[in-house]
This record gives sequence, C-alpha cells and structure tokens, in this order.
Amino acid sequence: MTNAYPNLLRPLRIGRFLLKNRMQSSNSFPHFSQGPEPYPADSTLRHFIGRARAGAAFVTFAGMDDNFDNPPLPDWLDISHFPDFDIRDPKCQNYFFEMSEAMHSLGTLLSGSLFTSNKKYRYEAPDGTVEILDARPPEAKVPGASAMMFPWSGMEIDAGTLRKIAVSYGQRALAYRKLGFDAVTLHMSYRAQLPAQLLSPLGNRRTDEYGGGFEGRSRFALELLKELRRAVGDSMLIEIQFSPEEPEGGYDFDEGMRFLELAQPYVDIVQVRAPEVDPNHPVPFELNPTPYLELAGRVKAAGLDFAVSCVGGFFDPEAADRAIGEGKLDLVAMARAWISNPDYGTLLYENRAEDLVPCLRCNKCHGRGRHDMLTTVCSVNPRFGMEAVDKYMISPVTRPKTVAVIGGGPGGMRTALYLSERGHSVTIYEAEAELGGAIRHADHVPFKWTLKQYKDYLIRQVYKRGITVLLNTRADPEAVADRYDAVVTALGASPIRPPIPGAEGENVVFAMEALTHPERLGARVAVIGGGEVGVETGMLLAGTGHSATVLEMRSELAPDATFMHYKSMFRQAWEALPDFHSVVNATVKEITAEGVLYSDADGTLTLLPADSVVLSVGMRPRRDEALAFYGAAPGFWMVGDCVKPGTIQTVNRSAFGAAMQI
Repeated sequence: MTNAYPNLLRPLRIGRFLLKNRMQSSNSFPHFSQGPEPYPADSTLRHFIGRARAGAAFVTFAGMDDNFDNPPLPDWLDISHFPDFDIRDPKCQNYFFEMSEAMHSLGTLLSGSLFTSNKKYRYEAPDGTVEILDARPPEAKVPGASAMMFPWSGMEIDAGTLRKIAVSYGQRALAYRKLGFDAVTLHMSYRAQLPAQLLSPLGNRRTDEYGGGFEGRSRFALELLKELRRAVGDSMLIEIQFSPEEPEGGYDFDEGMRFLELAQPYVDIVQVRAPEVDPNHPVPFELNPTPYLELAGRVKAAGLDFAVSCVGGFFDPEAADRAIGEGKLDLVAMARAWISNPDYGTLLYENRAEDLVPCLRCNKCHGRGRHDMLTTVCSVNPRFGMEAVDKYMISPVTRPKTVAVIGGGPGGMRTALYLSERGHSVTIYEAEAELGGAIRHADHVPFKWTLKQYKDYLIRQVYKRGITVLLNTRADPEAVADRYDAVVTALGASPIRPPIPGAEGENVVFAMEALTHPERLGARVAVIGGGEVGVETGMLLAGTGHSATVLEMRSELAPDATFMHYKSMFRQAWEALPDFHSVVNATVKEITAEGVLYSDADGTLTLLPADSVVLSVGMRPRRDEALAFYGAAPGFWMVGDCVKPGTIQTVNRSAFGAAMQI
C-alpha cells in the first residue's frame, strides 16, 4: 500500500545521523506528571518513550537545570512543579541511559534541552573544581522568587563569567552524550534564555564587547555555539530553537538571517519559532492553523547549510506533507499532536489519519485555570496526566455487555466509543435530529473551528464503529427497562435563568441560542456573565454586526480561562474587536425592554441600553432526569455535565472513568 504522506514519512540524513521520518517531538515536558524524584519517574519515561514508539524520529527531552537546591516557590507558578534532574548523579543516569537505549531500539534520536529556569550554570574548571555561576538578576535572589518572573538582559554578568557560561553549555552537552543522547536543543526563542536575551536589542543594554550593535549582541550566542561544536564535534546534532524576527524594537528578519549565516557552521537544525512565547502555542482565535510556516519557508529559501524545522500548530499530516514537498521545511515539530494522540505516527503509517483525535488548542496541557491546582491535562485525551495511576482505573471486561447511552452529546459519544473499543454493544439515544449536543454551536462560530473538528470526529467515529444511533428518540426509563445490561446517562445540563427581574422577557435569550443564531438579536446586545462562554458570545456578536457589552460580576473577564499560553491571546482577540465592550464588577439589578440596569463596584446604578439580552451565568446539571434511569438496568452510570457542569476535558475524564468500569 502506498503511504499517503510520502514526504512526511521519508527518512532524512543530517551529517552522520539518519532520521527515520520528518516528525519531531518538540521541546516539551509533562511537567506536572511526576513528584520530587530526582530522576525520570515511570510516568515521564512512558511519556517520552511512547513518542518514539508512536513514530517520532527526533524527540527532545525538555529537562530542566541540574539540581542546584532551588528554594520552594509558590504553587501557582508552573515552574514550581517542574522536576529537576541532576544528569551527573549516577542514580539518575541509570534511568536516562535506559530511556536513550529504548529510543534507539525504536529507531528514534534523543535530544537534551539546553535550558535553565533558574539562571544558574554548572562550570567545571580545567583543574576539576566546580563553580556554580549564579546569573540571576538581583530581584530573583530573594527567597520565593523565580528567575523566570523577572526581565533580564545579562547586564549584571561580567564578560569573564559569560565566557565560562558558554563553556558550561558544552560541558552539559557532553553529559548528555555520555547518557546516549544524540543531540542537544538550544533554546534561542523569544528572549527566554541568555543567548536570545543578549542577541535582542529589546533587552541587551550592555556597553562592552557583548553589547551595542549586532556584532556585540551576537557575540555570546556565537561563542556558545562554537563551544558546543568544539565539545561534541560531529558526534551530536545541534539544534537551535530560534525566532527569526522579533516584535517592534527587536531585531528584524534580515538581522535574524544575518545571525543564522554566522551560526551555520555550528548548527544542524534550526527550529523556527514565533517572535513571542504565547503565540508560539496558537489557540483557536488564530484562524491560520500553522501561522509560522511561511516564516520558516523564508528561512529555508535562504539556502543555508542546516535543516529547517518549524513548530506552532502543526497537526494536519496533509498540510505537513505538502509543506515539506514544497520545500518550505525539512522537518515538522509538534508537541500537542503527540499529547492528543499518543499514537499519532502509528496512525499515519497505517493510513488512518481519519482516526486522529483533533487537538482543541486549549493549552490545558500547560495547566488549567489560575485558581485550579496546576496539573497536566488534555481535553481530548483523558489519560494524559494520569499516566502514573490510569492502570488502576481499568477493570477487565469479563463478558461483552449491551449498553444504552442516553444522550448523543460529547459525553455520550465519547462514552459509547470507549465502550465499543472494549467490545460492548452500544446504542445511543438522542432526542434531537443529529448528534453533537451542547457543542453543535461550534458549526456557527469561526473561532470554534477546533471544537467543530472534534465534534465532527466524534460523529464520524460513532458511525464508523457501527454503534447503533437512534435519533429523534427521547428515551425514558420505561423504554429501556430490562433491555440492556447497563445504562449510561449523558444528559448534559440546562442553562440557568437567574432570579433577576425581567429575566424571562421576550428580549432575553440564552448564550447557546445567541451563538447559533446571532442574526435573531438586535443591534445592541448586553451579555450577562463574563466567563469564557459569555466573552465568546460577545466576541461572535461583535464580529457579526452587533455592538456587544459583556457584564461580569467579578473583577476580570474569563477569570477561569487557562492562563498559560491562552488567556493573553484570548484577551488580544476580544480587544481587537471595536464593537466588543465590557464592564467588570457589575451586578445586574433588572432587565427591562430598554436594557439592563446594573450597579458598579461603588454601587452606582447605570442603565445599559440594549435591544437584546443574553444570559450566560452558568449551567444546571440535569441530575434528576438522569437519576430516573437508575434501576432500568443492572448497571447504571452518569457521565459529564449531568453530574457536574464542566468542560470537554472534564466530560472526557468522566466518560473514560465510567466506560473503564463496564
């Protein structure tokens, strides 16, 4: 059988190394998935070796610093949850060497990340003495502070220390090589690490030989790369993650390419990244699936002597294959694709791309909301982040069962698919004329395109697996009684109508109706409730000819949105809409035909003129309706929003948990 992705799956030679295909697992780490072990725990080994087993040709292990006795940091900082590995500790080395051996057996190259979160560097002098070079800014040296929290340009470091730091990078690369690593990946993106910080005119204010114009600003990075190459020779690949251009005030593309011309004798792979950190993890408000592909294509077109990779939104194998075929890239770097699909490459080799679970780009793999415990989760892969415990959740199937799933929304469909995979015979009862439930509105919202892909995927999979679907069928306990071995209710939740005078008026609708039929609303719309759904409703309305004002009781909009690599882009998206307005600390007192009366933080009453009013104040679980099915079959489970309203992520965890017990 001819493979559908001949370019993406074609091997690539770089120097003395052979990559089995063009797919990279980029610099990432499930940083909440293990405890204080100073070595890679089982969940970490499973994560990275799993990427090799699934087909990644080049995997970057995003290790952090050698352990330099970092002080405890606040638990709301993601960096506080990162594990530290001392790769020079023999007991830690055991696990690293086994990991590299496993990856080599699977035909995968392993790269070690050259990244430091604490701005400390281990330097071994020629006489064998070890010095810890503390390059933190003064503000970060107080207890409980993180170097990542403070802007820094290296101005406090003398030239001699900078030269020692450059040497320390080569020493760390040699430590990786001893453990069987094939490459190192140097972080040079968006001014997050010392070489990129000194290269950028946005931060570098030095006046010595490491500052001033381009020659001075590039000196440290070039010395570092030269030292890396001197240390490892051709025995390791050297990859750099690089921003070819910066925002206004930084270096432009021409200067970025000038640096790459000077760096090419020392570099094997340039992984093109965004000018800023958050956009490098694109979310659905970015409608271009791969926003930095063209930037990478410009780097590739220069014809320099290194392979060109790119990261940022790559998922669609057809698009990746086409980009390589057109000469824009040599490699495609992905992180979230491997999280949502631990078998990503396996499916491509089997020509089963239709079975890839779409990534929602919610970035919950970096942590959830600001007020949640920082844990690693994936909205569409419920097992991600539970690698250490999921084996305890799965009960063996003693015999195939017949199961009725009541509700054809995301929870019902996901449960049915898990049950089908476990060998059960499943029937879905859906009251509406089509599957999809609460996420059918994604068909009408441009910036919900990833959610639409996910909905369509679930529907295709349900029919592909041969699951029986009864549409336009509102099930009741009597209809299913004594016909099945188990009943799973996935009835979802209903929108809450708050006890506000006028909330039942003819000018009032719920958010889902507004998202589905914005044309039915008047020119001026007030949205009551500024959570994620309320803000998204206001955004859609503001983009479809309405003037929308969101009223939120709390002090900020969408306070529970994922705050790492998501909230900033969410905010930029709504702030870019001239017809989107908001009022925080607003308590709604009454809804009238003229608009909405609310009080602000000072108690001042204001009438917001509105032709239509949208309610987005939460959901109420349909528990009583779900509980009515108890006793209709020997087995009974409830999943998703009818237990507790949540997100796609919580619904999928619930579906997985229920299905693994049946």
